[in-house]
Amino acid sequence: MRDTYLAYPELMERFGERGKEKCKEDNGHHFKNLETAFSVNEPKIFLDYSHWLNNVLTSRGMKTEHIIDNFERIYSKIEGQLSAEREEFYRKALVLALSSLKEI
Repeated sequence: MRDTYLAYPELMERFGERGKEKCKEDNGHHFKNLETAFSVNEPKIFLDYSHWLNNVLTSRGMKTEHIIDNFERIYSKIEGQLSAEREEFYRKALVLALSSLKEI
């Protein structure tokens, strides 16, 4: 989250500390949705979530590029933090979502 706000200082200007808290909260939701998708072995669940998330956040002034950036940061930061099976699945789901979001 901190890295995102450093990369996009306009987020702090626009959303302030409350925005940072929401970003932290949203990251928790991202992981909950990744875990749900993992538990039923269905990466499309995370893809659907990413589309819903994009619709919600862009309607509130965020940009798709912010979501892409966040998912890319999650992708890189989970390395070695999860079981091999979970990490592989999370990365697969993130790549699916990223590919789709980049087409928007």
